[in-house]
Amino acid sequence: MTDIQTYIEQFDNNIRLKRLKENKELVEKRDIILNKLRERFELMREGDDDEEGMDIPFFAFINQGSYEMGTGIHPAEGQDYDIDVGLMFNAAKADYPNPVTLKSLVADALKNHTDLGTEVRRSCVTIKYKRDGEQAFHVDLAVYTYDDPKSATKRLYIAKGKVGSDEKERYWEESDPEGLALWVEQRFKDREQEQFLRVIRALKRWKTEKFKTDGQNAPSGIGLTVAAGQWFQPNIITSDAFAARRKPDDLTAMRGFVAKLVNAFHHVGSKQDGTALYRLEVKVPVAPWKDIFVKMTDGQMTTFRERLIQLRDQLDKVMQQPDPVDACKLMRDQFGPEFPVPDKSSTGKKTSPAITTAATSA
Repeated sequence: MTDIQTYIEQFDNNIRLKRLKENKELVEKRDIILNKLRERFELMREGDDDEEGMDIPFFAFINQGSYEMGTGIHPAEGQDYDIDVGLMFNAAKADYPNPVTLKSLVADALKNHTDLGTEVRRSCVTIKYKRDGEQAFHVDLAVYTYDDPKSATKRLYIAKGKVGSDEKERYWEESDPEGLALWVEQRFKDREQEQFLRVIRALKRWKTEKFKTDGQNAPSGIGLTVAAGQWFQPNIITSDAFAARRKPDDLTAMRGFVAKLVNAFHHVGSKQDGTALYRLEVKVPVAPWKDIFVKMTDGQMTTFRERLIQLRDQLDKVMQQPDPVDACKLMRDQFGPEFPVPDKSSTGKKTSPAITTAATSA
């Protein structure tokens, strides 16, 4: 088996997006939005001569999503950056029986902030930005309240629903974005955790590549992240027993996880033509404890499984290659053009030394 760990790490460096707190431009955009909201809400509270001030609760914010978890990747061609911020309003959800009311207040306060405006989506309010005349990235603002802001536990609820949604589609759902980020952060330690995050980022890019023409059918990135948190097993090898040197083996770790993921699907029936249908259940490990893939159809889930099988089999072929150039070409076929392929003259046929596997269980 050839050793392509260097190229896997180069690939990760090519696609990895720095955490929000480390990215100057994204921090600036986030802070501008938050300041704009604070200023606008303060004016709305004060009112004017013709209109009485509004009772708008104050909010705190949290970073959330892939940026906070360290699983963010640069968008592929044709996609834009997605920044996630949570607005935690100091109010009880009972004060806003229609959660879209509070989301609309946020959207209205920011409606003229960019040329592309704002949109109230099911789980967030989206603000879109241009760069060089084209949409470059967007900020998703999730709106939260509490069951009781005066309670010691202060359980958090996210606003669900769009403007004009039926009553059953507008509701508050318990959520724990900080708990989820902490769960991901604490899955492993040190190099095992670094490998865990690299594999997640690689699989998110694989998803982008393999669902290019049918992106609406693609599994969510958070689904892949939580699935990895449940089934991923790090693989750190001893490359030199005498010197006690250890190094990550991302290829073996990734192949093992993909195989576990394939095996986790269960048969749920068949199409009219007899084709078997499968589903995978991955529950959020914190509130609301729901299956992340519940909205995917049986057909979409079956396609997801088929493409995972193709990936597993391709990784098997990669592991059998004696030449790193050929191995990296096979990886590029799955993960896209950002996966590096070394020059043949500079590598020769390099195989990895005899190693001892030291896998860490989840």
